[in-house]
Amino acid sequence: MDHTPPTPPVHSEPSKITPTSKAQRFGPVDTLRGFALLGILVPNIVVFAWPMMAMTDYTVMGDTAANKLGYTITATAFTGKFMFLFALLFGSGVIMYARKFDSRPGKLLCKRCRYTLTGLPEDSPCPECNCDERIDRKPKLSEGAGLWYFRCGLLLAFGLLHAYGLWFGDILTFYAISGLTLLWWIRRLDPKIQFWGGLGLYYLGSVVMIGFSALVYWAISTGNMEVHEISADPVTEIVGYTGTYFEAFKTRFLTVLVMQFMFIPLMLPMLWGIMSMGMGLTRMGILTGERSLGFYVKAAIVCLTLGIPMTAVGFMFIYPTFDLVPGFIWQSFAQPLGIPLALGYGAVVIALSKWAPAKIITTPLAAVGRMALTNYFLQTILCTTFFYGYGFGKFATIEYPQLWLVVFTVWTINIIFSMLWLRVFSMGPFEWLWRVMTYRQLVPIVRQSALSDA
Repeated sequence: MDHTPPTPPVHSEPSKITPTSKAQRFGPVDTLRGFALLGILVPNIVVFAWPMMAMTDYTVMGDTAANKLGYTITATAFTGKFMFLFALLFGSGVIMYARKFDSRPGKLLCKRCRYTLTGLPEDSPCPECNCDERIDRKPKLSEGAGLWYFRCGLLLAFGLLHAYGLWFGDILTFYAISGLTLLWWIRRLDPKIQFWGGLGLYYLGSVVMIGFSALVYWAISTGNMEVHEISADPVTEIVGYTGTYFEAFKTRFLTVLVMQFMFIPLMLPMLWGIMSMGMGLTRMGILTGERSLGFYVKAAIVCLTLGIPMTAVGFMFIYPTFDLVPGFIWQSFAQPLGIPLALGYGAVVIALSKWAPAKIITTPLAAVGRMALTNYFLQTILCTTFFYGYGFGKFATIEYPQLWLVVFTVWTINIIFSMLWLRVFSMGPFEWLWRVMTYRQLVPIVRQSALSDA
């Protein structure tokens, strides 16, 4: 069943499409997006702070008990789970955005001769053939495609600027290309097909990714490849990222180029699958918090009961089995094994968003989620300024648990900035810029209450 909410019309006239208003937003979606945005910083902090090789081999920064514990927590509880939630929410966003077009009234046609009956009395027969049967033709699937592709093109531009200009770990480019390809054309499939078909497509893509990792492992184990060849040279990275901005740019450029050309084709099926699941969960009213509190509590119990042991057992099996590059192999398994855990996280957050006493937690998360694009860029700006040479130059100098202190500090800034900003403005600065560029018109950003108080 398609749970389309009884929201006000999203356009004042048939030819004019406008941004989504606050009244049309779903609080649980914003809360979950804020949770995902904060959570994704935990695995990302390693990429900000250490050479790339440390993503899969923490001993590059010291084989200490603190580093081992920090890596284990990150690899099991965070790696892959929050990227999964983000991709799920991107799929949800496709449905939210498409409702601007799909909620438009369709045309009433005569069933026999297809004469347009829109505007005629309900019980009047067709004036052309006297037939009294009608069909309701929905807006075409291509309706709104041009604006959607323009919007994704802008996101791609943001992602490329972010990746090449600031940080090689950008994910926006991957999401934008996913949006520029398949997503718009599957948005009206049956929600159950979207969810289960998406899950199947995701696992098919995961098999390809695991096969790629197995091929690399075989090449290393047979001596056809050296371990250090699976990532950038740590010495080169340390020199580049502790130098000037131009030196960091030169170091980053080739890394981004290789990652995008290699991993975008590999990851697209997985991203399509997750985003399709997000579409289905949204249209079934699950991701938007339209089910009962009890539903989400039960879902959380089931998913966490499955997800925690699956992740733990998988992690404990892979490390002694693939002893040459266990962290590299785990990267391919962390998300497929962790899907129940990620869904469990999501169920807990949505349950909290429906439980009034939890407002002290969910209100800050929702504020961060409403400004997710701005906060994503803010995390990059804060972390690269702290770690890179043109800032405080702390790259490859601190280990766990100091990394946790950086994470908590950035989280605090994200939350305080979002809550203060949204007291005056209706959206974040980058969200505003994206909307202005998408609709090619100035969009109000100052809240009406803030204007009246002034």
